[in-house]
Amino acid sequence: MKQVDLVATGLPSETSLLATYIASDRTFRGIGPRRAAALAEALGDDLQAAILALDKRVIEIVGEEPAIEAAAAMEARQSEVALLSWLDDIGAQIPTANAIRLARAWGPQGIEAVRQNPYLLLSVTSWKAVDAIARSLGIDDSDTRRDAAAVEAVLTGDACLGVGSTRLTVQRVLCAAAHLLGRPAAAGAAQAAVASGGAARFADTLQPPGTAHMEAECALKLTRLSSARPVLGVTPSATLNTLLAAYEAGQPFPLTKAQREAVRMSHRHRLMVLAGYAGSGKTTVLRGVCETMEAVGRRPLIVTLSGRAAKRAAEATSRRAITVTRFLLEADRPLSANTALIADEASMLGLVELWRILRRIGDASLLLCGDPAQLPPVTPGIVFHQLATDHEVARVILDRVHRQDETTGIPALAEGVRNGTLKTLSTFEGAQSGVTFTPCEKNKLTAAIHAIGRVLAESGMGRDDVQIIAPTNRDIAAINGYFHRLAMQRRPVAWPRTAHVAEGEPVIWTRNDADRGLTNGSMGRILRVRSDSITANLDGNVHELAPIDGSFLQLAYAVSVHKAQGSQWQRVIVPVFASRILDRSMIYTALTRAQEQVIFLGDRRALDVAVRRPPAAERREVGFGDWLTLTRAKSDNGQRDNRIAAQL
Repeated sequence: MKQVDLVATGLPSETSLLATYIASDRTFRGIGPRRAAALAEALGDDLQAAILALDKRVIEIVGEEPAIEAAAAMEARQSEVALLSWLDDIGAQIPTANAIRLARAWGPQGIEAVRQNPYLLLSVTSWKAVDAIARSLGIDDSDTRRDAAAVEAVLTGDACLGVGSTRLTVQRVLCAAAHLLGRPAAAGAAQAAVASGGAARFADTLQPPGTAHMEAECALKLTRLSSARPVLGVTPSATLNTLLAAYEAGQPFPLTKAQREAVRMSHRHRLMVLAGYAGSGKTTVLRGVCETMEAVGRRPLIVTLSGRAAKRAAEATSRRAITVTRFLLEADRPLSANTALIADEASMLGLVELWRILRRIGDASLLLCGDPAQLPPVTPGIVFHQLATDHEVARVILDRVHRQDETTGIPALAEGVRNGTLKTLSTFEGAQSGVTFTPCEKNKLTAAIHAIGRVLAESGMGRDDVQIIAPTNRDIAAINGYFHRLAMQRRPVAWPRTAHVAEGEPVIWTRNDADRGLTNGSMGRILRVRSDSITANLDGNVHELAPIDGSFLQLAYAVSVHKAQGSQWQRVIVPVFASRILDRSMIYTALTRAQEQVIFLGDRRALDVAVRRPPAAERREVGFGDWLTLTRAKSDNGQRDNRIAAQL
């Protein structure tokens, strides 16, 4: 049996899938984690039968009315329950939440489907667990289904999707599959995986079918958009020149030639890519696009991946900005022709996010704005970074640092990092503009950060003006643990049961919750803790949280570079030590999170090595570029090329 998250469910660490299902399903009203655990302990393997029979022991534990409702719910969900019970019986090591989702999706067909091919369970658990189930059900070592499943496991595992790639060469896949199989993969393993729907083939590469479909569909839609004019027509040059002159007259500095061209291009093309580096004036362009679009009756709509980025975009442009999660709540409502959709921080958008955005594009125009030198998306795929170098797409590259942004030295230093160089840095001497580096031993990191924090506080810096951004989870855990222990010495009111966060502490929300307007990465502080509710400020909005929400909150004295992406603070502290994941895109992203001051500390050699290391985006194996090339080789009548249809 797979262990269950105690914080998330309130159940004991070892319990049946059925008991967890009962505790989590709303139709079993009145039976929460505690009562479900009591039922499982009292009734064991007879739990389902006892509930259906209204056994007196069930009534004694949960009460008469909940027992009657539970019997009705059990009757209505017998097919789901049967699959869960069967998975329990065969000892399937499947995460509880995944098993429940599987039961709800497959219903009565689930048991027979898994018996026919146990490797279908790869979608919900590990190769090791599924292979053990398959062996217990009589699947032979040389069975073709096992070879095909090993290929699928490689593509969906750490060798491919797990590191952000969307394809691998056939040779690499078969080598990795041999490691899983404990023997060389059969000659027809790749073909068997394709035939079973576990892989898609493109030339000499294999892809997970879902990513192949999404890359192909994104290529088709982006090609169609890039060759089209706005549905409502192109804004007349004379009109646009007048509007642009009026906008520029209200700016503190003249626009560059590239900035003017970017605004003009947004009126001429349904798809435009605006790639700009730190301090290059992307925000000035976006404001100009919004103002001139509104003047001709268009409606700009800004979307960003994170709530903090949406808030910053709204403040910078004085226009409405929403998260991608909120935008996709109305995925079945295509956008109208008068909408100009602006995806800000588009370098953060993975394949899945952009695919979903494009499915809602309707008749709207699309502007993708981002910094290609930043980290690639957390989710698999690379799209924006490739479009930013694609000469067949309408695009503008802003690579000039504006003099009004040069005072801190951050943009100029970021330009050097982008090109693989880093100049000598002075040592930290207090709150001031610029970038510094302070040597520090790893075992003295938390104390050094604490000392820097005290100096900044004495200079009048507020606690939300400074953010620690750490490249590795180990450093994040050490820093958060250190400052949490310091905070607890003041005896604040802590989170019910777990005490993992307390009043006044910085926190980060870790899942998307569109109903409450929260996204994975929303940051803020715990304002007040009571026994039955917690008040928190997240992304500038006050939320009332329940104790069970604790499993979705983590300390945020330090956050990862990925979590910081899309946000900015007045000052950032960045510890740097040798790590295989550290590269120039990570250093660049951390560096450009600061508006005024960056404080590096740690190992200077590790910092130099990271800056010289190629960016992570270049190390991903993705198929989007090839799908784009294939898409453009379409027939003269504008229909899809037959090869594309065949690949899909």
